[in-house]
This record gives sequence, structure tokens and C-alpha cells, in this order.
Amino acid sequence: MSYIFWSNTIWYILLLFTSIIAIVLSLYKTRNLKLTIVFLFSVIGFTFVLEAILAIGLKAYVYHPKVVSDNFLDSVFGNYFSQISISSTSVLIAIFDLSYRWFFLFSLIYFLIEELFIKLGIYEHFWYKSMYTTFGLIPLFWLVKKWYRKTLDSSSKFVNYVSLFLSVFAIYSFTIILSQRLLGIQIFKGNFFSEISKDHTTTGLVYQFFVINILIIIYKARLHWFKKEMLFLCLFIIQYLLYYSGILYISNGWFFVVTMSDLVGCYCWIAAFHYLYQEDHEKGISIK
Repeated sequence: MSYIFWSNTIWYILLLFTSIIAIVLSLYKTRNLKLTIVFLFSVIGFTFVLEAILAIGLKAYVYHPKVVSDNFLDSVFGNYFSQISISSTSVLIAIFDLSYRWFFLFSLIYFLIEELFIKLGIYEHFWYKSMYTTFGLIPLFWLVKKWYRKTLDSSSKFVNYVSLFLSVFAIYSFTIILSQRLLGIQIFKGNFFSEISKDHTTTGLVYQFFVINILIIIYKARLHWFKKEMLFLCLFIIQYLLYYSGILYISNGWFFVVTMSDLVGCYCWIAAFHYLYQEDHEKGISIK
């Protein structure tokens, strides 16, 4: 294998490996398996939003996993490794109902990991400091723990909606938006930035916000199937207008496939995650 893999990529893979261990432990411990799966993706979606603010909006840092040649897209992959790790740890704390001393311990561990990555040259700060992560993770762990208890309650429609939105946002980004970007068949061009990948990611975030929310509303609406199909047709037309205006680049001959993947794929994820979320509640939630 190449030198780059052993100097850069391997460390992110090891981070992913520890994330998988945390996820397996959480799923083994929980008695609410389906809800926990959705909740995990909800937390991942939430940390992605925080990361977008820091990495794109505030230009705090950049990752160098050397997975792809495009520097910004490569940093996005680094973001995925990092946020999956933090999210899986947060969920582990919530599932095992760990005390505050564990908040500080895990925060210290992430401080050391961050410092190690900086020393290895696979992660770079601009104005950001590792200490910010240490102090930022403590309230994040607290929030996720409280959030998990709220999802078990299910009485808050707002919490349920936000949890569903963020979970779909995470899985939709992974399976559809990112895959189409890597294949080069769909690229967003909102002209927020001159750099293509950075502009694609930023515009894609705006696009996903509207598409997911609209499709959740359509899914939950008690409408006849024909009316829902008409709404889908309207979204199909809007997608074409985005394509025609140049905001959305789609490779020749791929418009129908890409649009169906975007809309139907997202709708299916909403249906699947809503089913998993509701299934445990209908059976009766067990906290311990």
C-alpha cells in the first residue's frame, strides 16, 4: 500500500474502528434497538450541522485523510470519520447512562486524539484550538443524554420531528448526495464559493434542508395517494428548473435517475426511519 495510506488514512480508519466498537456496545446494551439506530443517525446529523458551521462557515480547521484527491472533499471525508466517532461516543454515554466524570474523561481522550492528529500532520487548525473541543464536548454529551431521554418519552412532537429530520439528513447525505457527487453525476452550484466542492457542499446543505422537510410533510400528510403523486410531480418540475437554471448540474442522460434517487430515495429513508422510530414506541419503551 502507498505511503499516504499508512501516514494519513490509517489513523482515520482506526478512529472509525473505535466508533464501530462504541456503536456495537450501544446496540448490544439498549432494549430499544430500532429507536437507538434512528437516534444514532440523528446525533450524527446534528454533529454534521455543527461541523458545517465550524469547518465551512467559520473556517476553523481542515482534515487530511487523503481518501480523495480533491482537498475540500477529502476534508469532508475526514469530517465524517470525526463526527461519527463523536456521535457514537455520545450515544454510548446516553445508552449506558454514564455519569459526568465520563464526560470529562472522553473529552480528555478526544483532546489527546486531536493533538496527535495535529502532530501527525493529518489534521490542521486555523484559528481553532484543541481545548475548544474539550470544553465543547461536555455540553454536547449532556445534550445528547437529555435528548435520548426525550426520545424515549415520545410526547414532544418537536423532538420527534427534529430527530427524524436529522437522522434522514445524515443517511441521505451518506447514501445519495455523497455517492452521486463521487460519481460526478450530480453537483450543486449555488455560487456561494468559487471552489467547486465547497460550493457543492454548501448548496447541497440548503437543498437537503428543503427537500427533507417537504418530503416529511408529504409523508405525514393524510392525503390520497394521487395527491401525493401530484406533489411529487411538482418537486420533479422544481428539480428540472434547478437543473435548467444551472444551480443543479446533472450529467447528460442521468436527470431522471438522479431525480428519482433524490426524491424517492429520500422519501424511502423517511418512511424507514419513521417506522423504526415509531415501532419501539408502539411496543412500549424500556429505559433500563
